[in-house]
Amino acid sequence: MDVNEIISKLNFEKMNGIIPVITIDENDKILMLAFMNREALEKTLKTGLMHYWSRTRNKIWMKGEESGHYQYVLGIYTDCDMDSLLFKVKQIGKVCHKGEDTCFHIPIKPYESSHLIINKLEEIIDDRIKNPKENSYTSSIVRKGIEEVAKKVIEEASEVAIASLRESNERTIEEIADLIYHLIALMRMKGISINDVYKELWKRRK
Repeated sequence: MDVNEIISKLNFEKMNGIIPVITIDENDKILMLAFMNREALEKTLKTGLMHYWSRTRNKIWMKGEESGHYQYVLGIYTDCDMDSLLFKVKQIGKVCHKGEDTCFHIPIKPYESSHLIINKLEEIIDDRIKNPKENSYTSSIVRKGIEEVAKKVIEEASEVAIASLRESNERTIEEIADLIYHLIALMRMKGISINDVYKELWKRRK
């Protein structure tokens, strides 16, 4: 089934000519929820840039037409009922008009998960790389360059090994946390994300 055939089967009538669209980034992070009519979808496919239908203004609009925060189409998916779409995009700049990385940034009942701290740590380190702070340890080690950070990783790894043999579990956990922190700093300086590592680990699951 080719693209045109799939599009012809999409159910725009269910919501009076529009279809809900979920937009995610390259790392599968949800960016926003919006709507398209058939013409907005056609413009999106033709240009490779995300176009949506505004229900308040009753017109088609292109993401980034005013802000410059364009969304370049990477992939398109539909659900089993053919009445909604999922777009994977390359997001330029902030997606939300309030300056956030996602439009879903207002917590109602936050999901508490231990692995999310890694993503939060990435965000903090990224911010310190882009916006150095005077009294920030992260800013100070990043300023010294990747070689110094790599040395810190080696140092922290050896401390983990020593602690695991000679120290309590509590002390070993502290050393592991130090190692993970410096590893994340090194990764971000090289442009590697934790999701890249997750993907590699997933390949090795067998």
